[in-house]
Amino acid sequence: MGLRDSIEYIRHREKELRLFNVGSTERIDEELRAYFETLNVRITVSRTTSGKPEGVAVLSNATEVLALVDVASLRELLEDAPTGAGQFGITDGEYGDFLRHLKETSFTSYDTEQLLYASREIEDRARRVGQGTIHAGFQQCSVMAEQRSVYTDLTRRGVAVHAYGVPDATPPDLGSGHVHAVSTAEIAETWFVVFDGGGDDTQKTALIARESDDIGFYGVWTYDPGFANLTLAHLDQTYGSATDDMLSGP
Repeated sequence: MGLRDSIEYIRHREKELRLFNVGSTERIDEELRAYFETLNVRITVSRTTSGKPEGVAVLSNATEVLALVDVASLRELLEDAPTGAGQFGITDGEYGDFLRHLKETSFTSYDTEQLLYASREIEDRARRVGQGTIHAGFQQCSVMAEQRSVYTDLTRRGVAVHAYGVPDATPPDLGSGHVHAVSTAEIAETWFVVFDGGGDDTQKTALIARESDDIGFYGVWTYDPGFANLTLAHLDQTYGSATDDMLSGP
């Protein structure tokens, strides 16, 4: 599964939260869209002829209903939620049965700042673990050079680094890190950071974002180890022995 296919794979796992027969003047659907904006969930509103069920929300995926919750509980959830950049702001407890289906591992965003925040979180995770392998795609080697200090620091801390970019400039020296200077469409179009967890599946993380002329960047990030494994396998099979790979350093 290629990098662009990986983005579509996550998008197609979207959930739907359908609100039935909420008050005509309520704007809770707009509040929920803002609150869950990075989660892979679509908020919709439906009205039935009978007006029943009233004030009920149904969470489902493409194949099954996952949970039912009354809209009053969703109002309480929004009121109880803390705020702050990068926070999902949900705790378990009385909302746990419903929220466990939303607190899964895949997120989506058109917001470049949020995607940058996620990439920094993955790099920090690799730094804390201090072992394993991180793969980072910068689109261009000139952009890779701007992040040289981050990735040379990771190599010094015991993390194996593989960095990818179209060779628009001389690839930077990443110490013991491997630079894959390759001219392929998916490397030119995608920004990615994937960490293999250093032997711990709970630490596996992946971010993949694609750039296009009409929407800028659209990205997904996930803590699903199976998805991370598929991405790592693709990178290894496609670029692991590329003839134009370059090993940085002496």
